Amino acid sequence: MATTVTTSQSWFSRIGSSIKNVFVGIIFVLVSIILLFWNEGRAVKTDQSLKEGASAVISVSSEKLDPVNEGKLIHFSGETRTPGVLTDTDFGVGSAAVKLRRIVDVYQWKEDTKTVTKEKLGGGTETTTTYSYSKDWSDRLIDSSNFKESETHVNPSAKIFENKEWIAEPVSIGAFTIPEDLLQTLSGYQPFTITSEMLTSLPYDVQEKIDLTGNMIYFQTDDATMPQIGNTRVRYEIIIPQAISIIAKQSSSALVPYVTSNGRAISMIQTGIHTAKDMFEGAVSGNRTMTWALRLLGTLIMFIGLRMTLGVLPIVSSFIPFVGRIVGAGMSLASGFMTLIGASTTIAIAWIVYRPLVGIALLLVAGVGIFLLIRASATKKT
Repeated sequence: MATTVTTSQSWFSRIGSSIKNVFVGIIFVLVSIILLFWNEGRAVKTDQSLKEGASAVISVSSEKLDPVNEGKLIHFSGETRTPGVLTDTDFGVGSAAVKLRRIVDVYQWKEDTKTVTKEKLGGGTETTTTYSYSKDWSDRLIDSSNFKESETHVNPSAKIFENKEWIAEPVSIGAFTIPEDLLQTLSGYQPFTITSEMLTSLPYDVQEKIDLTGNMIYFQTDDATMPQIGNTRVRYEIIIPQAISIIAKQSSSALVPYVTSNGRAISMIQTGIHTAKDMFEGAVSGNRTMTWALRLLGTLIMFIGLRMTLGVLPIVSSFIPFVGRIVGAGMSLASGFMTLIGASTTIAIAWIVYRPLVGIALLLVAGVGIFLLIRASATKKT
């Protein structure tokens, strides 16, 4: 069942809030500039280190540790071996694996809000907020103390069991032992099938509290199809022994990160058989994706900051609602154009520092944008 709350805010109160938002907006703009500048430096240095690594790497056999390759960046592939079995002693679930992780879900309340704001004659606003609640499984605890209906929608404050990950030791490929810090970055988990035989090793009083349904262990749940708030379920994921490809520096009998001339470290691990070229191309692609994601994030933060900084103008004009909406649309357009100029200029300056030729070209683009903005403003005044 949903709850609806309606609140009103006067024109003067809105102006006061918008003035406070100006300072927050300025902080947002500064953060975006720092983020955009740092991201360009990170991208360039990472790209340079990957190019250096791609030209230095050599592919070797995993069956023999050759002293000739001491200190070199090497690449090899092979089948992983591990002598032991990874086991969660809490439930007796385990298997021969490179990595095993336990995911503990708790059945909890979720709060969803929907807000509609209407402007009124005189510059005030009326805001209607609808709070609705649903139940769902989540491996993260949801804090219900801030819910609108916190007294009737109470989530547990702690888990019976926590999420946990196990990494096999030692794990080797041929003559090489894979270090734990490298294995921690290995991805490719798959769902793990739990058998009833695994649970028979548990004490009888523990077996009475659990129910194996749909490849999940339900703990203290009367009916897995009709869970109650606070019920717990446990599921597992696994990375089985398989072919793995690695790029790292050979240091005696160990594998360590390879440090390039600009101070960046290179070490890669990936499931499957992959050439060194494919692994470096994947890393370059990942760097590009990260760069554009952070560019978009920085640009969005700058737009929000500029919109908050200019937000007082539409509110001042909203004494007559439709006038405020027109001014608001104009401020959004102006904020967007200023964001384009500001983000381009920041990126251009960063590239002038790290890659001058490309940076100057970007700065020219930003300069053209500023010229067009000034020209459009002059035309409007005329």
